[in-house]
Amino acid sequence: MQTDRFTPTAMAPVGVELDDRQRLACLHRILAGIGFNENMAGHVTMSVGDGTDDMWASPWGLWWNEVTASDLCRVDIHGNVVDGRWSVSPAIFLHTELHRSRPDARVVVHNHPYHATLLATMGLLPEITHQAASMFDGGLRLVDEYQGQVLDADAGTWLADAVGDAIGVILLSHGAIVIGASVEEATYRSVTFDRMCRLTADAVIANRPTHEIAPEHRAGLRDAFRAHALDAYWNGAVRQLLARDRTVLT
Repeated sequence: MQTDRFTPTAMAPVGVELDDRQRLACLHRILAGIGFNENMAGHVTMSVGDGTDDMWASPWGLWWNEVTASDLCRVDIHGNVVDGRWSVSPAIFLHTELHRSRPDARVVVHNHPYHATLLATMGLLPEITHQAASMFDGGLRLVDEYQGQVLDADAGTWLADAVGDAIGVILLSHGAIVIGASVEEATYRSVTFDRMCRLTADAVIANRPTHEIAPEHRAGLRDAFRAHALDAYWNGAVRQLLARDRTVLT
């Protein structure tokens, strides 16, 4: 898949115009559908992007497969809900300081999907053994110290420093963080990160050697998947979601 050899002339669209909150609600449902969650745990934020430091955040207590657009809460940089009918997780500072320190981090996804959490218990990163995983080339990070819950800005700052410029993160004894510049990118990266973790965990369990993609091939694959596969994945995932249940948009 080479970006200079393939440019799609047409692509099946979602079929409906979505606003930011509707896209973010779709992210919750899509990731819940692949098991990128632990019952009611986990949270996602997206910078509002209107000149403030506010962000849209997951509501506390709703499972990801329940979230609708109107459930999302607007939160300020201090973790206060300024618009919305629900509370948010007390671990919101995991997000506030990443957004503050990373202009590229418009969307931050955090949860405890099983295979990523399994790797977290062993202090392992997923391997780049499949071509789609190359989108994480140079962007993986293991935070190999457990500091407890992230319940204030100081803890959030420590974590943001530990994450650095990574886009796919394993948190020791905790879970995963995936970062994207858009909802679409964060969704596709999260799906790919989950699959990477599944493949790596299965290889560990099988006690079989793996073969990572050679470094000289990774950059081209990374760019190609971002340029061509990201939108195709998002459009298809949202079409299938809306065919099952359009209440996510309400």
